[in-house]
Amino acid sequence: MESVASVMDKLIIKLLIQKGDCPHCQKPLYAWKTKNRDGTDRCAPTCMSCGYSDLKRKEDVTTKRLYDQSLKSRALNLFQNGSIVPNESLFKKRMANYRVTDTETQLAKEVAMRYIKAILDGGVNHLILNGKSGAGKSHLSMAVCWEVIEQSNYDKKVAFVNYRELLEQLKFSFTDPEARKQIQGNLIKDLKTVDLVVLDDLGAELGGIQAKSATSYNNDVLYSLLEAREERALIINTNLAAREIVEAYGERVLSRIQNNSKGFTHTFRETKDKRTGSF
Repeated sequence: MESVASVMDKLIIKLLIQKGDCPHCQKPLYAWKTKNRDGTDRCAPTCMSCGYSDLKRKEDVTTKRLYDQSLKSRALNLFQNGSIVPNESLFKKRMANYRVTDTETQLAKEVAMRYIKAILDGGVNHLILNGKSGAGKSHLSMAVCWEVIEQSNYDKKVAFVNYRELLEQLKFSFTDPEARKQIQGNLIKDLKTVDLVVLDDLGAELGGIQAKSATSYNNDVLYSLLEAREERALIINTNLAAREIVEAYGERVLSRIQNNSKGFTHTFRETKDKRTGSF
């Protein structure tokens, strides 16, 4: 009389096909030879020994893919729609198209690369880029943002804000309740809590007049943001020297800016204006 085991072996050969090995017990995984009418498999490959099904693995892979897509979407939406930039073309500035033209720009890039590593390692450092307009501070800062976002696999949340534009939007919101809810609520909350913030072009809001003429409202907004970012990653771009920052905003603002900035400061002194196309 034929044994049960022998009968089972014949059924397996007749009805099933091997689809790899079980990751748990290394025995064969089997699937139905016949398929559904639409050509799809009737079920996921299954181990006849331990009962493992490939379905769970596929579900896990699908779940991770959907999670990664969601994470990427949220990070990019916050960065591109939650930032305040005067020109959308700024988002095209990357490390790959940052032009190193002299020793000064090379050193700036090296500082930026060290800063990226520090932030990805969980640092709360402040990067200060100082110097005349057109030296490439905004470009380099935007490039840092993209590197942090992408190298963290979209886990890091980042915002880039032109400080003068921020003040203008805050002032506009005084007479518009919906704008006030959006800007003073969501935007300011994000600027105080995301992983990395760039405050770009600090000092430009002074309009070219003497630094000491900054308004008390300006100072209050700036200090509030800096206080919230004191132990969070921050990049400051400014054409003001330390002395001028003190004259414009006071000692406590300078102190907040310089906090956690050791080893992450760079001043552009000789770099030509990259926006003139002179080189």
